[in-house]
Amino acid sequence: MLLSVSHRFIFIHVNKAAGTSMQRALQPFAHTPPDNALGKLKSKLNLARDYRERVFGEHATAGQLRQHIPQRVYDEFFKFAFVRNPWDWLASIYHYLCNTPTHRHHQRVVAMASFAAFVDFEIARDKRSQTAFICDDNEIIMDFVGRFETLQDDFSSVCRHIGVEASLPLVNKTDHCDYRELYDDMLIEKVARHWQDDIGLFAYEFDGLKTGVQRKFGTQR
Repeated sequence: MLLSVSHRFIFIHVNKAAGTSMQRALQPFAHTPPDNALGKLKSKLNLARDYRERVFGEHATAGQLRQHIPQRVYDEFFKFAFVRNPWDWLASIYHYLCNTPTHRHHQRVVAMASFAAFVDFEIARDKRSQTAFICDDNEIIMDFVGRFETLQDDFSSVCRHIGVEASLPLVNKTDHCDYRELYDDMLIEKVARHWQDDIGLFAYEFDGLKTGVQRKFGTQR
């Protein structure tokens, strides 16, 4: 999550949708709160009186952010996030966890028999949702939702809107096969059922966008 007072924007970081690259590109324009033990403790205990002193987590949701900053700031700042095809998103998360020994779930995931077992694990945990990052009470509370599939074009549009010049570095890229090679019909349907909110809201189907849907999700106010 990034918040810029000078350029009046808020970026909500959905994991494995190029968010780390975006954070790196936009960090020079963002506000940096006192990221120390005292600052974190005051934020955790809700003792940070000024929202600019509050330390938010990297993957703070829009709903969490809205609870802790003035309503006028949330309403007036340009709020954006990026999402990704849920079938591809899960494959990227899986390969990232397999290839990141320092992650707390690494050992558990590499011990799984297959990608299908990982999907079952995530369904049982019921904690991953892109919708949860950008919605509150089932309503999108972003001004713009870009897509991983059109990353460069959408990121350029965001930069023009907030008035900055920035380019995306290649960060946290995970090399793996085409996500479609990991699925059979049963697994496709299993993901479609469990992540139906993400799939329906962002108009995805297994191979990409649904027919007739515009490239960009659009602007919400």
